Amino acid sequence: MIKSIGIGIILSLAILLVSTVVSLSIEQIFFIGLIILVLVAIAISGFGVSGDRMRANLATESKEDRNWRVKASINIFLSALPLLVGLIISHYLM
Repeated sequence: MIKSIGIGIILSLAILLVSTVVSLSIEQIFFIGLIILVLVAIAISGFGVSGDRMRANLATESKEDRNWRVKASINIFLSALPLLVGLIISHYLM
């Protein structure tokens, strides 16, 4: 989990470097990165499906698959956390 936060911090620093080159503001780039990571985490976790599909997925998958899915989505959410902090800081400082 610490690795995920570290990856998010590295991603935030890369966004700061990219924002100096691209014509978008830092806030827009943080927002785009945050939305992409959150959507990927939702897609991996299966949270975006209906109840019937979720029940069918839980019935057919193995315990290892379920554990991987939950662990991967938590790690992606944790890597999005520094982007959220960067978005909030850039919004109120600029």
